[in-house]
Order: sequence, then structure tokens, then C-alpha cells
Amino acid sequence: MAGRSAGGSTTTRVVLLLFLSVSMVSSASILIRFSTSPPLVIVFWRTFLGAVFMAAIGLTHGDHRSISKERLRTDWMWLLIIGVILSLHFSTWFTSLFLTTVAASVVLVNMSPLLTGILSTVVIGESLRRRSWAGVVIAVLGAAFLAWSDLAASGPGALTGDVLALLSALFLALYFIGGRRHAGGLPITVYTSVVYLAAAATTFCFCVALGINVIVLDAREIIIFLALALFPTVLGHSVNNYVLTLVPAYVVSAAVLGEPVGATLLAVVFLSEIPSPLTLVGFVIIMLGIGLVMLDLARHEGDVLSLDDPNRP
Repeated sequence: MAGRSAGGSTTTRVVLLLFLSVSMVSSASILIRFSTSPPLVIVFWRTFLGAVFMAAIGLTHGDHRSISKERLRTDWMWLLIIGVILSLHFSTWFTSLFLTTVAASVVLVNMSPLLTGILSTVVIGESLRRRSWAGVVIAVLGAAFLAWSDLAASGPGALTGDVLALLSALFLALYFIGGRRHAGGLPITVYTSVVYLAAAATTFCFCVALGINVIVLDAREIIIFLALALFPTVLGHSVNNYVLTLVPAYVVSAAVLGEPVGATLLAVVFLSEIPSPLTLVGFVIIMLGIGLVMLDLARHEGDVLSLDDPNRP
């Protein structure tokens, strides 16, 4: 009975954390579109400031004292690779946002759950339950339907942006898989600080190679960068990384499909991008898929491990 109560408490915590992360991540596309800086410069400052924020939080809580030196020595190369993947995800997605609409870009990026589910099965050995597979597939179909309706309205000129968004979806799937496999055993502030810093270093190299100046002195741009680092990064991606230590990667990835809904609604308010009736139909399909995955999580709450559980990977 006590174990069931603990499982229910953990499930509630996961649901609330996913709601927070999706809400915060939804603001990213709007903040990016507000910026006048090149996409790679935005990526650099978002990841660099995100690393600074997470390192500061970790130092305040003394997380560095609980680092397993053996685990860090074993995984440091993988953490750098995950950082490179994060840089590639952000770089392709941020660029796509300036080439196509927010709705099309965000939903195409969020077709990653199907890739995450397949890769989780192959790489990690996490078997997907039938209800979760159904939820992921329905959500991806909803995202594809929403993207199709937006592309029909935007025309073929957005093709490059669409391709970049799809590439970003692949990198996002790999990022989720990497987090699920290597975040365990490390304080989340340490894990995210290293990964974000690696992403910032990778993006800086891209900027140098392309002759892009990363120095920005405009006050408005600096505020946007700080907002990107705080809201979608610290309260969005970092919360996702924490939840990845509690549940399988495809659950987090499917829940993040709520982002197209939030981002498109924000685009209506701040960018005057009005969704079509077909887009609203896509919203309903996406939410149905998310609901199925979250219901599966609630029904199998005993499979969710606490961070204090010695059996946690």
C-alpha cells in the first residue's frame, strides 16, 4: 500500500514537471523570432547562459560534492557528444524558425517521439507498451496533420525550413536517448552544465568557421538571450533532463508534443500567426496522443523509479 502511494506521488510529480517544462519550452520559438541576431548566435548564448545558470544552481546546492568521479570519468566523452547533438538540434531548429512558420517548424521538430521510441528500443532496450506506442503514433500523426495544413497555407518556399526542422527532430531524439542513458548517477545540475557548455563550445566553433560574430551588446537582445536561458532552457530542457531519470525517454518526448499547441497559441498573440481550422484539428489529435501516453504512465506507476531508489540506472 505504501509502495503504491509512493508510486502515485512520483507519477503526480512527473506530470506536474512535464506540464512546467512544456509550458516553458513553448515560449522558445516566440523569443527566437523576437531576436534579430543570426540563429547560431542565439544558440550560443542560450546554451552558454544556460550552462552558467545551471552551474550556479549546482554550486549553491553543493551538487558538485556528490559527483561520482568514476562515473564522470567513464561518461565525460558521452556528455560532450550529447552536447554536440544538442548544438545541432538547436542550430537546425532555430534556423528553420526563420524560414517557415512557428507552427510548421515546431510540429515537425516534435515528430521526434517516434524516432525516440524506435531508438530507445534498439539502443537502450526499453520496450514500449502498446498504449504508449498508440499514443506516440497518434500524437505524431496529429503533428504531421498540423504541419501539412500549415505547409499548404505557406507554399513550397518553406521547404528548406521544413527539412531543417525534420533534421532537428532526429537530433532531438538522439538527445533524449543520450540523456536517458547517461544522466543517471549524476546530479542534474552537473549533467546539464556540462552538456550545455559543450553545446555552446560546439556552436562557437560553427560561428568561427562561418565568420559569425557572437558578441552582442544590444540590451534588447541580451534580455532575449537571458529569457531563453532561464525559461525554455533552465525551466524547460533541464526539467526534461530530470524527468528522464524517472521515466522512459519516449514518455518525455511524447509529452513535449504539447509544445506545438503552446507555441502556436503564443504565435497568435505575439506574431499574429492565426492557425487555420485544420490546425485546430491537429491540436486535438496531438492532445489525444499525449493523453494516452500519460494515462499509460499513470496505470504503470510502479514502473517509475524514485531518484533515491538504488535500482535506478
